[in-house]
Amino acid sequence: MKWVNVNNSSSTDNFELLENEKVLAGISFSRQTRFARLVSGLEKRMFSFEKKGFLKPQKVIRNEYGIKLGKVEGLKLGGEEGYIELDGKKYFYTYDKKNSGELVVYDEFRNKNLLTCSFNALNLGINKTKSLLDTRFASLLLLLCWYAFQPHSSGSAKVL
Repeated sequence: MKWVNVNNSSSTDNFELLENEKVLAGISFSRQTRFARLVSGLEKRMFSFEKKGFLKPQKVIRNEYGIKLGKVEGLKLGGEEGYIELDGKKYFYTYDKKNSGELVVYDEFRNKNLLTCSFNALNLGINKTKSLLDTRFASLLLLLCWYAFQPHSSGSAKVL
């Protein structure tokens, strides 16, 4: 799978999640608010994101009703490694920011590779910041995991 940046305007940032050039989901981030709209073959949803913490920064995802679904928290200053908590489950991620732009999501104990996704199209904007939590990376990571780990999506997303 891979994220592709498409049709950005002055009011929105738009991305598509592709697998073998087939669009799995479209994401539209509003630049004026903290909201994102996800449209997929599964459903249409709204999510909000907020950055929390100073010494231990994290990005929190909430559904359209304001209920917290999860968070991403970087282990290092740049956020290339960290944990994702989603729907009461914990996952570990690594992101190769410097070279391939490849993201790998593991189980909590780093024993099993659950998901691989290319963020290479986003790498230029990401490399200009000190922390991944200051970019769309954390929001896209949370949406990717939410989408891929849905019980009814295992046939349409490549979950290993």
